[in-house]
Amino acid sequence: MDSQTFSSPPKWISLCVGDLKFAWLGKEDGVEVRSISTGNLILRCPEGGLLHPWLNGRPVERKFLSLTALGDQRVLATYQAADLERMEVEFSCTQDGLDVSCRFQPHEDAELNRIDLFPEGTELNLFDAFNFRNRHHHSATSPELPLGGKGCETDTSSRDWQFAPHPTAFLLRANEYGLFCGELDLGTGFGFSFAAADYRLRHWYQSFGDEPHGQKLQAGELFQSSRFRFFYDEAIDPLDFYASFGRMLIKEGLIPDPSRKQRAPWWNEPLYCTWVDQYLGADAKIAEALQDQSVEAGACSAIAFLNEDLVRKAVAVIERENLPFRTILLDDGWQMARGQWEPDPQRFPDFRGLVDDLHARGFKVLVWWNWAEIQKHAEVDPAHLMGQGWINRHGNRVRDFSHPLTQSGYLRPFFQRLFSSEEGCFDLDGVKTDFLADKIHPECPLYDPAWRGEENYFARVTHLFVTEMRRHKPDALHIGCAGNYRLADDIDINRTYDVHNSNWEEHRQRALMLEATTPGCPAAFDFHLYLENYDRWFAVARSMGAPVEVGNILWMKRDRFSPTEPATETLWEMLRNELPTSPSLSTHSEYADTH
Repeated sequence: MDSQTFSSPPKWISLCVGDLKFAWLGKEDGVEVRSISTGNLILRCPEGGLLHPWLNGRPVERKFLSLTALGDQRVLATYQAADLERMEVEFSCTQDGLDVSCRFQPHEDAELNRIDLFPEGTELNLFDAFNFRNRHHHSATSPELPLGGKGCETDTSSRDWQFAPHPTAFLLRANEYGLFCGELDLGTGFGFSFAAADYRLRHWYQSFGDEPHGQKLQAGELFQSSRFRFFYDEAIDPLDFYASFGRMLIKEGLIPDPSRKQRAPWWNEPLYCTWVDQYLGADAKIAEALQDQSVEAGACSAIAFLNEDLVRKAVAVIERENLPFRTILLDDGWQMARGQWEPDPQRFPDFRGLVDDLHARGFKVLVWWNWAEIQKHAEVDPAHLMGQGWINRHGNRVRDFSHPLTQSGYLRPFFQRLFSSEEGCFDLDGVKTDFLADKIHPECPLYDPAWRGEENYFARVTHLFVTEMRRHKPDALHIGCAGNYRLADDIDINRTYDVHNSNWEEHRQRALMLEATTPGCPAAFDFHLYLENYDRWFAVARSMGAPVEVGNILWMKRDRFSPTEPATETLWEMLRNELPTSPSLSTHSEYADTH
């Protein structure tokens, strides 16, 4: 079709891609979406148009002007709006789906609050929605989200305190068929918000922050939205849709190809982390909801229980019992305070000496780290903080990694101290990042507004610290916990996070979610707390090729209701028998020679 413009578009204007057909109705800018193979209606918005922006707390009053067909592959919808110099929505066919984006220019300075993907009242001839929202005490990684009846409400922010940041991606299903929408470009938004009832849309928008915390736009500035990729397919498992979207991002060069990443062999080996021994040994009661374990819960006895003596006792057991570990992770408690990342001088009086000794014995040494949390008593330079001490919605200070001063004056020398082998540094081999969910919000006073957006900020700060770490240790390991395409290249191992029971299926489902949303990054089975089902936990991890992280070799519990007791041969024999083949003690010393 040659370029043609219509002020009242006839029904035959349509775009077809895959099994998806977008057709414009014969009035205004209404759209109907159908499956080509079945002819079934997928959704219909009789009027209102797609990608409708809200500025200054209200929707832009826009009037449809024309629809232009640019050949067979693109359609451009043009609008008139009193607040805007220009308003266009572009639809473009690709090999893999239909991409939709918008652009506009405000007459005056304004703030962008949201962009509605579809108007309220859009008819949804689909049955339910699928959105990864992890839950404790349940194997499923998504709640039930029906579109009919009273419906549902959900979003893709990290307010569930798990696997941050969630990708801005969403799936609507009708039995084995699904309509997937994902944000192709890494934008400055804060995820999707979605609500529906009685098979009609209440809202579906990308958030940029409620007034007065929206994204600031200058008069005459052209705002170009991300492209949103829609595709419709047949797949019973929703993971297939998320994995397909990841392959599309790789294909278009929007995230690195994971096959090109160099992976150190030791990354996939079994790992011992001190955490479970900390809270079992201290007989601590750890909150099961992560938000209840956040920064001000940092004085719990499990954290105070970590010291050099505990580490040396664990290493002695590993060596004596010939347990297949050569990576030791010092969890929360090695530091003076969250945010003040120096070894506690009382509990680790010679931290470098401990690391050197572990290296000599053939071990790699990692530490727990959180770039977002700062305890109230932590001593930090206010020049490195957002707003030089601004308090976030959780009552805490936050470092501003978008500021060049924080990057050069704090992060660079801090990571040199952690990972350099120079005198006065600690010569560590990697970090485990944790407790990062629900930390980046629209009201954060960032120095650099180009860092706005939850996914955007996470992607930038993660790449920044991984780059700094690898300047000193090319094979340094980052253990993360995020199911996000944008972080896939900078997370080396992805934890299944805290499972507070012996339900191995919970680990498996989380691992599948992480693999589908973080291409090429292996999921690691995090701690199994009890002896019951331990053999099954190991077997499922092996069947998935997943590394395992063991949290206790000094203490053990047989089940949730059993008392804590000192570890015995029962635990150690299970570890020897079930863990993948790994270096013996003799290899420990050989490894030390090559460190």
